[in-house]
Amino acid sequence: MARLIVAAGSMGLLSVGIAWLILLLFNSLHIFEGSTFQTIFVFGFYTYCVAVLIIPSEYKPFYVLSMPVLSQFLHLFQKYDFPAGANSLWRLLPFLLGDFYMLSVLIRFKTDLSDIEKSVIASWVAFNFLAIAISPNIAGIITGAFTLFLVTIPLYFLYLNALSQHPSFPAILERSLCLTFILLALGTFGLVYFGAQYKGASNLLVTRNISDTNVTMAYFILLWPFAIGYAMRSAWSWLAAPSLILLFLLVVVLSFSRGAVFIVLPYLLASIWVVSNWKQVLWLMVPAAIFGAGFGNLITLINPDLSYSWQLRFADFRTFGPALRNIQEASGRAEIQRLAYELFLESPIYGHGTGSFEMLGPGYREAHSMFFTILAEHGLIGMLYLYGLFAALGYGLFKTTSPPCRILSVALSVYLVFVHSVGYAFVIIPTKSLTINCIAPVLLICIYFYSKSIGNNPGPTAHG
Repeated sequence: MARLIVAAGSMGLLSVGIAWLILLLFNSLHIFEGSTFQTIFVFGFYTYCVAVLIIPSEYKPFYVLSMPVLSQFLHLFQKYDFPAGANSLWRLLPFLLGDFYMLSVLIRFKTDLSDIEKSVIASWVAFNFLAIAISPNIAGIITGAFTLFLVTIPLYFLYLNALSQHPSFPAILERSLCLTFILLALGTFGLVYFGAQYKGASNLLVTRNISDTNVTMAYFILLWPFAIGYAMRSAWSWLAAPSLILLFLLVVVLSFSRGAVFIVLPYLLASIWVVSNWKQVLWLMVPAAIFGAGFGNLITLINPDLSYSWQLRFADFRTFGPALRNIQEASGRAEIQRLAYELFLESPIYGHGTGSFEMLGPGYREAHSMFFTILAEHGLIGMLYLYGLFAALGYGLFKTTSPPCRILSVALSVYLVFVHSVGYAFVIIPTKSLTINCIAPVLLICIYFYSKSIGNNPGPTAHG
């Protein structure tokens, strides 16, 4: 892990340095309204993407898998100074670069797809092609939808299939996604910290950052089994595991996500129990006790303005039962979902198409529920198809008796609870908003191939 951090960090610093030098020599490249620092960082990230994909390295899996996560923070950093929305090539560029790399890998190495996996790929492309084609919002999403649904996600499936044939695939995947988890946590801290500086008339900016951290929480749920699995099997597990638990606790609390508090905290406790014996549980609860004792002082130390965002989200909630009811009322979810159901009744068989809810509904990208969003956009056909994929993944995890797959089953269950109650975090392709990504499908594909690899070779791998 240390060598991976050094390698990735060195490439990042070198890329930003190259971008700074080029912009210093060619001032005409300042073509956007953002600050010089912002422009250097954005072009530095594109340089990083090209460099890590071209230069030979043993850490290619990390670079490929972490790119969607890093791109999310790039999009937020670009703000609206760079073209936004699903048709923005500035925001899709990291995915396109990753697609070209994965395609080059697949040309050189054979995949070993089963008949069922081939049918899943074929049906996925056909289903989403038709869903995009019938969408009334096709002009606003076509570039992003075509790229992510029809190219990027199938390529990740094929790439991970090829990668899973390597005997050390589970260990490689755990290491790559553990570091991705850490980077996502650090980026979320930055998002929350800077968002907390906006108060009063700028409540919209606080809400915007809260929305981003709400979506991000779904990715933490899916990344966590890999992160804690890597930590528990490392030579420094006594330190690595409590450190990651403390990091996750900080993310949950400082994200100001009500869904995180009511859903992710119990998930964190359950996952600790699954991967540990009772002695380890007692030791792993140490960071939780330390965190709980010093929470108030920690908030003040980091940024006193953070308490404003906390009160903004939780002031009206005093007990657990009323809190669940208040979430629906305060966020307007009930009304949004009623509109989604009305859209379903207008086209119950095949829905209105990908991205249609943003145009035909109240202006939101999704209905704060996987069920109602799929109902409105894909109808009964989409319900059967997409829920069938989740059921197949869940069944595959259930029948794999290896211990690492137990926490993956818990993660999938919690993810489904989250996307049905907090927000539908799957493929993000808004018409005008900042972030575009397909992090959740990529992580779900990782879970599938990890569990398949573990099932074929159940012996756990120790990490140095």
